[in-house]
Amino acid sequence: MKAVPFTSHQGELIKGMLMTTLSEYRVRPGRLREWSLDEAPFREAASSAERGAPPSYNQEWHLRFVTSLTARDAWVPLWMGFRFDLAGPLDVEAFREALRTWVERHETLRTAFRATGAGTERFTVEPDAVSVRDVVVGDFASDDDLRACLEQRIDAATGAFSLPSHVVETVERADSTTVIVALDHAHTDGSSVMTAVAEWQELYAAAVAGRPVEHHDVGSYVDFGGVERAAAREVDADHPAVGHWARFIEAGGDRVLRFPLDLGVPDGEELPHAKQDVLLLDASEADAVEEACHDAGGGFLAGLLAALAIVAHQVTGEPVYRTVMPSSTRTRREWLSSMGWYIGVGPIEIDVRAAGSFLDVVPVAQRSAKTALRLSRVPMPRIAEILGIERELERRMPEVFPFVSFADMRVVPGVSRWPEWDARPLVRISTSGSKVNIWTHRTDEGFWLTARYPATETADVSVAGYVDRVREVLHSVAKTGDHLLRTEGETV
Repeated sequence: MKAVPFTSHQGELIKGMLMTTLSEYRVRPGRLREWSLDEAPFREAASSAERGAPPSYNQEWHLRFVTSLTARDAWVPLWMGFRFDLAGPLDVEAFREALRTWVERHETLRTAFRATGAGTERFTVEPDAVSVRDVVVGDFASDDDLRACLEQRIDAATGAFSLPSHVVETVERADSTTVIVALDHAHTDGSSVMTAVAEWQELYAAAVAGRPVEHHDVGSYVDFGGVERAAAREVDADHPAVGHWARFIEAGGDRVLRFPLDLGVPDGEELPHAKQDVLLLDASEADAVEEACHDAGGGFLAGLLAALAIVAHQVTGEPVYRTVMPSSTRTRREWLSSMGWYIGVGPIEIDVRAAGSFLDVVPVAQRSAKTALRLSRVPMPRIAEILGIERELERRMPEVFPFVSFADMRVVPGVSRWPEWDARPLVRISTSGSKVNIWTHRTDEGFWLTARYPATETADVSVAGYVDRVREVLHSVAKTGDHLLRTEGETV
């Protein structure tokens, strides 16, 4: 059974729960208003001689990459965000208060960066210095013209060294207002933008009603960066994470970086990305796969990894499947709803040689996923520093390692109301590359896979074929409770 490609009908079904771009949906025309923070407090903070807390490891690598692009006059937009609708005409002053409160709540939104001879420094605006300004850009009758204007203005406002590096756009109409929030990647990850949808609805409703809101349960990403760096200073060459990564990199070699099938990309070339969104399982099939995985001693994520490992083995004959998996580093309660880039990465290794079926692979995948989660707590830049491979990994940015990401959208606060709010996460990562990265999302409607890969006809076919085979494995498990492995070296 072939994987189901993304269609506009299915897009309506899931209401954009997958990461999408501005070009992938229509914003109803209306009056465009842009909201931002006054630059003056940021400039005053930047001129201070006092050094702020250093950037987090993720921020530091991101800023190095942006700086390297700027040096080559090759700047590209690298922002993430979200959109949602508010019912009725916009209460302008309530919206202003909601934005001010949101920025007050999340310290990373009040921080910015400056380049120095020694690297990059952070500086912070105090909450009582925050001032929100807005400007009416114009009235639009064409959704194409509106989308082009939105993209241009957001790209211009979300540079990593902008003051600040985030912006809010509203498209106002008599019956509703569309809100688009965009932030440079330094200040957010996918989980943050998803959580912020319900948060914004709450803040706006409170502002309209004149109700106060509390901040005591929301931690600071700036504080997290300090905690992370303090812990990383205790990591040395004898740390288990360092040894594990060293073995993973040595054993995998260049194969860790390659997709199992040909992508049609000449050596050394980097091409613009294409994207495929695929429905792998409907809700009942996903439940059946999860039940089978539980019976085998694993979870749904282990089942996904097992299916990927089985197909990679069938296609390449390689006995061990290796990839890298992003994992959350929100290890404290106060960071659960905090805006920030709370992501680490861990190595996945799944040996399928002794397996005769899917259920044999699940426990192996479960152990590997747990190990990867534990290892992701040690920042990859610290690992690279100890192993002496910093320059090599920086040279590959932003595609340091191809990865497989999994998110369970069902636990996102307020997600059941996303259809009502017409909400969705947004991404604008327009870099080129030569690798295949995979995002997967489980929703109440089923299980989805998004692949970003070099835009070639060969890659279109290879990625689609690989994903179809993964779908076949999972569908077999959903139908029968297991899937027998095919012969080594069998191709798609």
